[in-house]
Amino acid sequence: MAQQQKAPAQRFTNNFSRYYTWIALSLAAVVFVVLLLMHRPVADAFYRSLTVLVVVSPCALVLLVPSAILVAIAAGARGRILFRGGVAVENLAGATQFAFDKTGTLTKGALVVARIASFDSQGEKLVLRRAASVAHFSTHPLARAIAAKAENRNLPINEATDFLNVPGLGMEASVDRNRILIGSRRLMRDRGIAIPAVELTTEGEVWIANDQVLGVIYLRDEIRPAAKRVIDFLKRSGLSVTLFTGDRVGPAAIVAEQVGITDVRAELSPQAKLNAFMIGARREKRSPWWATESTMRPA
Repeated sequence: MAQQQKAPAQRFTNNFSRYYTWIALSLAAVVFVVLLLMHRPVADAFYRSLTVLVVVSPCALVLLVPSAILVAIAAGARGRILFRGGVAVENLAGATQFAFDKTGTLTKGALVVARIASFDSQGEKLVLRRAASVAHFSTHPLARAIAAKAENRNLPINEATDFLNVPGLGMEASVDRNRILIGSRRLMRDRGIAIPAVELTTEGEVWIANDQVLGVIYLRDEIRPAAKRVIDFLKRSGLSVTLFTGDRVGPAAIVAEQVGITDVRAELSPQAKLNAFMIGARREKRSPWWATESTMRPA
């Protein structure tokens, strides 16, 4: 759980409390002994030493930092912000560089199919059916949009087997004894499948292929209304902002321009995003990075 990752301040108070507890007990014992030497009644000496113990009790010190961290994590959750433990909460105050993902972070993530281009003689319905047969295994926004489009058009979904997810690139499965791939241009190139020349657009692309390209599905997304305001606020505060995305350079640049980001790293796999993040963090030891994407939160 997030609360179990202790912040530096919490670790310090926990270590300090070990010594402070013995100091408090020793002080109470000294008061008790001194009062007895002053010929005070035992009951009075015990009461006063107990009063000292209550006043200097380490409980408040030990509970202070964890309580503050839990309040911060709960407040963030109410604002739909997930903190990965107390370390992230404490480090946020010193962050000077922010890394944003695109789909679902700067954009709404509510992708819809804009159009379908078919390179197969059986037309776009077959392209959409085969893509949806594979996509319905996944919860990725692109896959959900394709599956929803097939459902809206009442297209039957064929049974798919041997599903395989290729992180950051796409997915594949066997449909009607054919191995169907859906994903990015890079996935097609990695599998040795030639991509036909098409007009470059600012829309998202999902390519569908078996031993050759069957078609491409174009999807569009909308910028979150608050995205530009957040980026402007961070930049006015003297913080640098970077966009990490697995999308092509074109769509990534369009989104970045709309929200005001100039540093764009496109066509990155999830591991490449994490590597770029960690390299930046090592370079800026005095200026920690902060990532804002659910699958990329090493902070």
